[in-house]
Amino acid sequence: MTISIQRWEPENLIFWLARGKPIARRNLLLSILALHLNFNIWMMWSMVVVNLPAVGFSITHQQQFLLVSIPPLTGALMRIIYSSLWSWTGGGTWLAVSTLLLLIPAFGVGHVVQDISTPFPLLLLISACCGIGGGASSSHLSNTSLFFPKAQKGLAMGLNAGIGNLGVSMAQLLIPLAISVPLFGALAGTPQIWGHGSEVYPVWLQNAGYLWIAPVLLVSVLCFVYAHDLPKLRLTPRDQWQMMQERHTWYVCLLYMGTYGTFLGMAAAFPLLSRTLFPLHDATPYLFIGPMLAALSRPFGGWCGDRIGGGISVIACYAVLVIGTIGVIASLPDAQSRGSFWLFLAMCQLLFLAAGIGNGAAYQLAPKVFMLQAGREAHARGETVAQTYLRGTRRGTAAMGVSSVMAAFGGFVIPETFGYSLETAGSFVPAFVLFLLFYLLCAAIAWRCYARAGATLRC
Repeated sequence: MTISIQRWEPENLIFWLARGKPIARRNLLLSILALHLNFNIWMMWSMVVVNLPAVGFSITHQQQFLLVSIPPLTGALMRIIYSSLWSWTGGGTWLAVSTLLLLIPAFGVGHVVQDISTPFPLLLLISACCGIGGGASSSHLSNTSLFFPKAQKGLAMGLNAGIGNLGVSMAQLLIPLAISVPLFGALAGTPQIWGHGSEVYPVWLQNAGYLWIAPVLLVSVLCFVYAHDLPKLRLTPRDQWQMMQERHTWYVCLLYMGTYGTFLGMAAAFPLLSRTLFPLHDATPYLFIGPMLAALSRPFGGWCGDRIGGGISVIACYAVLVIGTIGVIASLPDAQSRGSFWLFLAMCQLLFLAAGIGNGAAYQLAPKVFMLQAGREAHARGETVAQTYLRGTRRGTAAMGVSSVMAAFGGFVIPETFGYSLETAGSFVPAFVLFLLFYLLCAAIAWRCYARAGATLRC
């Protein structure tokens, strides 16, 4: 079973160098592996859905966008539970248990895609099960942040989330390869016949789920054996509710939602979006690039937050998101033009890159803002340094949980907005204009609260 630790003082330099640092690094590595698998499972469904009509499933474009929007929605709802449950079971124990739960969607997807008569409600249920992989961030990142001193939290969480988020890119890279060959032979079942125009060939869509079963079992065992449980915080819904009444929680939520929601929503919707806008261009070879850029750049965002300042870094990222969105709008086909696939592809990659850096910069704001706030209130409360640190940590961790939950809803809103925009206006332009206005609002909030010279919580 996991190893229990009763004393943990990362801000104590002697303790950190003598004992804390190697333990923190081990748990960071395990959390990265587990979170990576969670994102593999969370996003695999988008790669399956784009192929369902070609193998015989009778579903509309609107239903496809609904199917890819459900995992982010259920992932956000799962985060409500995950954000406090880990603090009662122990972070290391929860790493192992939550990873084992990924077997449910892995087996579920592998089963339902083999029968083209599967009713749409059952497809929705399996889509919701894939959201199990979305709950992990709120627990894994909060737990990881406790292992590191304040000066290293941004980079640690950036590495954890960045390499974890790389699971989206890996899923979009590996799944097209895995479904093209009989990877598991007769054990996985018979192939489906993929047909589009004159192209006809066998595929094994079930491999999209079965591919992850062995890695899930392996990482679960490693977490059970080598992960650590820190002294339990025992966060409750009351802690979450209290932080929801704090205005800075909502400011951080909006900033993180704009970046993380863009990464998650665009990753889920991009395969369908590209195929709908540019049916003559096969975007499959490029699907993994954007999520990979976002994932790999997230640690850099955490580093920028630590070194340059979270507020300034976030504003810069939102400026690039605005430029990228304008570029995407310029690339879209209309009545007079077929649009530009290559400009569309390039601008989407720019969106992913800015969102990835913004993820790291925005997420590290929560623990820093509330630790700074606790420090400024310490004298009036008559608290010791240890009491102040504990209160700031608890508030920051609860705020991170709330931010993580709300941000995941962005992954649901973006595909749904695309689907609604296409259905009502016959175009994706209104959706992108809405996103553009939201990015401008977030930039203004970051400047006013965390970047300008007179901001009380400038960080």
